Amino acid sequence: MAMMTLKTRDGNEVEAYVAGPDTARHGILIIHDWWGVLKYNRDWADRLAALGYRVMVTDLYDGEKASNAARAGELMRNLDQDIADNKLLAALNELKQGGRTITTLGWSLGGREALLAAMLDPEVVNSDILFYCRMVNDVEALSQLSGPTLAIYAEQERIWPDKMHAFDKAMAAAGKVVENHSFDAGHGFVNPGSERYSEQASNRSWDLVVDFLRRVAPL
Repeated sequence: MAMMTLKTRDGNEVEAYVAGPDTARHGILIIHDWWGVLKYNRDWADRLAALGYRVMVTDLYDGEKASNAARAGELMRNLDQDIADNKLLAALNELKQGGRTITTLGWSLGGREALLAAMLDPEVVNSDILFYCRMVNDVEALSQLSGPTLAIYAEQERIWPDKMHAFDKAMAAAGKVVENHSFDAGHGFVNPGSERYSEQASNRSWDLVVDFLRRVAPL
């Protein structure tokens, strides 16, 4: 486990937490939720690294962490997607060294960014895992995906199941595969610091992620 500073093509820097064997054949890029990089993001990285994957947690907020929901919302709204894309590309370029294929994974804001990252380098990203995020429903954009998507939803969100149905329709039109799972829990149920945290849903979703990875990214 180590911290790494990556250079982006537009001259910026992005901090990344890296774990797992350098000889791993498959990498996992983890992207944080609207709070910024939290301990549970690194914990997931360590757990996935223990399975044999090379894992990187990238920081789209330049080290800032929100202390309340109002600040988290402000950070999310102020995120420049062009700058974020360059940070994601820098992370993907580092993680794919040695010919690795990659899975992108994220929660909430990070889920959407994981989906966008999968479109940035589809020759390398062969799968993505999305937790309770705002979906991309543009069929032309989704057609760029090169592999399956695991979508995990929180049933207590007001927009569930509508957003699941809309995403399913768009993915079908794009000719892409999506696996859906949902839990009777609130948005943020994986984050132990959230009032909506559900240990049961978090543990079960972990099992789903591991099963998915073993099918799409065997070591």
